[in-house]
Amino acid sequence: MRQPVKVTVFASLKLISEYLSAILASERGLAVIDVAETYSELLEMASANWPDVVLLCLMDDEGEQISVIADLLGIAPDIKVVVLSGPNSNLNQPASVKLGVRGIVGTNQSVRVLVRAIQQVSEGDVWLNQKLVDRLLGDESDSLNGNSSGHGKERLHELTNRETEIVELVGRGMNNKEIARQLTIGEATVRHHLSSVYSKLDIEDRLNLAIFAYQHRIVRPPTGRL
Repeated sequence: MRQPVKVTVFASLKLISEYLSAILASERGLAVIDVAETYSELLEMASANWPDVVLLCLMDDEGEQISVIADLLGIAPDIKVVVLSGPNSNLNQPASVKLGVRGIVGTNQSVRVLVRAIQQVSEGDVWLNQKLVDRLLGDESDSLNGNSSGHGKERLHELTNRETEIVELVGRGMNNKEIARQLTIGEATVRHHLSSVYSKLDIEDRLNLAIFAYQHRIVRPPTGRL
């Protein structure tokens, strides 16, 4: 039987932290192992219990506190971070993604969407809105010069046909299980191919692989979330 996703919830307001933890604890496949209300508590709990996912609820005036993400990943690099952010938040979304956030969900979204985002991120996927994807693509394009773009095209020729298929499916937002089902192969085989792709393209993670796929027109960006 598959183990539940271990989640640590952070919210500076007790009412919100208790609500979020109660909602998530009632969801099948999720296990809330800690609830933190200060950043020091969060770092201590993450260090002691190593959650799979940290749900970071940032109120409208807390967006500038994203430096805690780097501290979290410094303690436990395998932790996946999902940010729950309000519509008036001063959160710098592109900066938070570059720090290591793998999912951003708005407080105007449903509980179902939040749960899905946590599950997807725990499996190595990313969960970002289209506006942010477009912004990230623009930032990456601005930083590319002709040589680096050409170098990327050269690297594409090093991929096998199956590896190129997997890059395309990652760009479509599929997780490993969905890719395995689509290609009728095992998840372990998908992970093996992805490891080879990361090495050949000199790319560190799934998000940057998706951006690479968009930049080189392997696939068009999805119209919803990534």
